Amino acid sequence: MTMESEVREPMREAASAGGDLREKVRRLVLDAVVEHQADPEALRAVMQETVAGLGEGLGGHAGNAGETLRTALTGLDEAMSKSLFALQMAVEESWEKGRHFADTDLRSAYDALRGLEDDLLGTLRSTGDKSQGLLREEFSRLGEHLRRNGTDTGTQTRRVLEVLSRDLGATTAEAARAVQIDAREAAGRLTAVTSGILRGLADAMDGRKG
Repeated sequence: MTMESEVREPMREAASAGGDLREKVRRLVLDAVVEHQADPEALRAVMQETVAGLGEGLGGHAGNAGETLRTALTGLDEAMSKSLFALQMAVEESWEKGRHFADTDLRSAYDALRGLEDDLLGTLRSTGDKSQGLLREEFSRLGEHLRRNGTDTGTQTRRVLEVLSRDLGATTAEAARAVQIDAREAAGRLTAVTSGILRGLADAMDGRKG
């Protein structure tokens, strides 16, 4: 299944139906992130396909597209920030327990998340450029508002990058030895642990049973 069929098409259908999309978008995004094992590199693709699907689906709702788009992007922002928070929890809990994820996992996550908020704003702008009339204006207006006031996604991204940077900066001999040991045991486990945490957070947010 491609990211387009997994994310963009459901978003397009949801947007075409109209209404308050906050919870629906949040659930679809969280489910997609969990499906991809909360891989930081997948977050950007999920975000981009979500915005693209919303732009395509809202084309027939020019009259009330503004409010619908705002509620949809609130759901996206909540889902993205919660996914990032799950990653932060995974790293912090491992640190507290005296264990460390593989350095390659941490570096990959750090590199994947840099500039995530800028990418969100850029995606809003490019999607708006492809839209017409009032919808185009709404994308532009909302993108400018988020640029001035920031997003939860941006705030949480900065927090996660600080945590990842701290782990990557563990340079004492004792820490270095621990990282070498745990790297053999924990390589590839960062996304799995994050996914497990996120699944629990998503269930709690939506009142679902795991």
